[in-house]
Amino acid sequence: MGLRFPVFLDIEDKSILVVGAGYVAVRRIRTLLLFGADITVVAREVPEEQRQEMEEFLETGKVRLVRKYLEASDITPKYLFVACAADDPEADRMAWERCRELDIPVNIASDRKMSDFYFPAVVTGEDLAVGIAGDGTDHGKTARAAALIRRCLARSEETKKDKGDRA
Repeated sequence: MGLRFPVFLDIEDKSILVVGAGYVAVRRIRTLLLFGADITVVAREVPEEQRQEMEEFLETGKVRLVRKYLEASDITPKYLFVACAADDPEADRMAWERCRELDIPVNIASDRKMSDFYFPAVVTGEDLAVGIAGDGTDHGKTARAAALIRRCLARSEETKKDKGDRA
C-alpha cells in the first residue's frame, strides 16, 4: 500500500465520529477541532490521563461524548468520516465493516490496511494548513517532518515580524 493522495476537506460543522478516548483519539479530536468539526466520541471510558483535556473539548460545544461500547448502529450516514482509535480490535473490525456498508471513509489507527485514509500530522500557521503523511510504516519520520515544518513556519513568522518592525 503506498502513499495516499492528499485531500483538504472543509469539515467545519460536519459530523465526525471518533471511536475511543485515549491518547491517540484525543490527538485526533484536538486536530479536528482546529477545523471546526462537530465531533461525536464513542468510548467506554476516558482514561485518567485524558480526562482534563476531554472535559475542555466538551466545554467547546463541538464535542459530544457517548460513554458506551461501540455498536454498529452508532455509525450512521450523517458522519463525513470515522476515526477509530479505540485500541480494540473488535471495535475496529465493527467500525470497518459498518463503514463499508454505508460507504463512509474510515481510519483505523491501529491498522493501516483497514484504513481508507491516513490521519495526517497537521501543522497550521497564518492562513496555512499543512498535512503530512507517510506510507504508514514510520510514524516517527512523519512526526520529524511535521516538527521541521513547524520550525520553518515559525521562522517565517519571525522574519515577517522583523521586516515589519523596520518599516
